[in-house]
Amino acid sequence: MNIHNKNALILSIIGGVLMITSGASGAIAVVDELADALTAGFAFPILFTFEAVMGYLAVMMILAGIVSVIGGIILTTDRVWLGRIILLGAIAASVLGLMMSLVQLTMVGTINMGITLQLQQSLGWVGAIIAFVARIIADQKPLISPST
Repeated sequence: MNIHNKNALILSIIGGVLMITSGASGAIAVVDELADALTAGFAFPILFTFEAVMGYLAVMMILAGIVSVIGGIILTTDRVWLGRIILLGAIAASVLGLMMSLVQLTMVGTINMGITLQLQQSLGWVGAIIAFVARIIADQKPLISPST
């Protein structure tokens, strides 16, 4: 069976799984690492706000990974343009989530991040890059077969 845009589908699934893994592990790593810094510098209620924001960013990364897989599946249909737009939205959401977690780290004052957080960030960035490559290599199938 010959699937149209098979390589783009595989890459978008790999990128989506990496984004989901990054989102699932991200909130756990950040909250554990920064809880002490937050309680030392701010009042106790800000810790709950920070945990909520990091939870939302993690959910955003997980949803971006799921949307990336859905976009890859749509790339195999006749609506390649829709799959490319969906992939672009997933990539933008994941990059936004990753950048916002770095901004959160900087705002708290933790410039040195632990190895767990580095691994989480790396998985997210690599997933976004792989999904972007999948978007680039997706070909639009010709509507009319070329005559020779």
